[in-house]
Amino acid sequence: MARKIMQALLFPFALSVLLVGVYTAAMHAPAPHEMKVAVAGPPAQTAPLAASLQKAVGDAYDITTVTTSERARQLVEHRTVAAAYVPSPSPGDRTAGTASTSFAQPPQPNGPVLYVASAAGASGVTMAAAPFENTAVQQHQFLQVRDLVTLSPHDTSDTTTMYASIGLTLAGYLPVVVLTTAFGPALTRRRAVAALAAFGAVVTVTIWAVAGPVLGALHGSAPGIWVTGWLTVMAVGMGTLLLSRFCGRLTALPAAGIFMFLGMPASGAALPIATMPGLVRALHDVLPLTSTSGSLRQIMYFDGNGIADYWLTLAIWAIAGLALTAAYDTLKARRSTGRKETADNRAPLPLQAVPSTSR
Repeated sequence: MARKIMQALLFPFALSVLLVGVYTAAMHAPAPHEMKVAVAGPPAQTAPLAASLQKAVGDAYDITTVTTSERARQLVEHRTVAAAYVPSPSPGDRTAGTASTSFAQPPQPNGPVLYVASAAGASGVTMAAAPFENTAVQQHQFLQVRDLVTLSPHDTSDTTTMYASIGLTLAGYLPVVVLTTAFGPALTRRRAVAALAAFGAVVTVTIWAVAGPVLGALHGSAPGIWVTGWLTVMAVGMGTLLLSRFCGRLTALPAAGIFMFLGMPASGAALPIATMPGLVRALHDVLPLTSTSGSLRQIMYFDGNGIADYWLTLAIWAIAGLALTAAYDTLKARRSTGRKETADNRAPLPLQAVPSTSR
């Protein structure tokens, strides 16, 4: 009995250790790695400034230059760069967006301007601004920070898209784990897909209703959120269904490890992806949770721009997972048929009765 108890507890032990190990390794000491920022102005002014900054910050930041402040604002608004610095702003540059609430603002602004977008990820704003704050201090100037795309007043902690993404990811792999454990071989692939598709539609609308109309935290195009949620459930679910063919009752462990424990830091939903270790950054464009959180953020704050790429990633996960599962099932069925036929051929022929002869 003691041995069976230890074997049963091995799974929650591994899951707990994996969660702490992966999250701590990825996020215990965030530091920028080639975080993209820009400097705007005439080349004669920005080139030496950018070169000096790049030398000072090393590979922590990737500093580019643009010739106009309008272009700098476009890069920030499209999430191409995390911040844009304008050393010699015009009066119009000082009124773009709104004054950032994360930084002290000069009563009579006459120094440089820094453009940020807190809606692109509030946790990364302070980090993106750091080298330019130092530059302003060295030049005895007061940096004016303008927020071009602000967070919703109902989501000031910038956590709504992260929690919604976690919920939709859980809704993808947990049903498959529960169904395959409960029904085993009786759960055919067709039934599993049908159940997951129906469940995905119901749970997506429910999560949207709770986070949106009820709590007021999730806003934007309802159909866009529904499509994102359903695609997420199918993408993670089909990936988990494939894993179940190899892992059996232990499917929950690799599913949680891939889609949640690696997916969360790789998504950039909790901390900027530029602050993650190299392996995690490499998974950013691959794992489904990135596309889920990215889609929801684009819907909430950026008019859905670029959402097609996120949806395509989720669709590829769903289609590939289903196709590979079908291929595995077909191959396994053929092998089982072949083994059965071989066994039948090797079976001894039944003895035939020999008629007796009388003498």
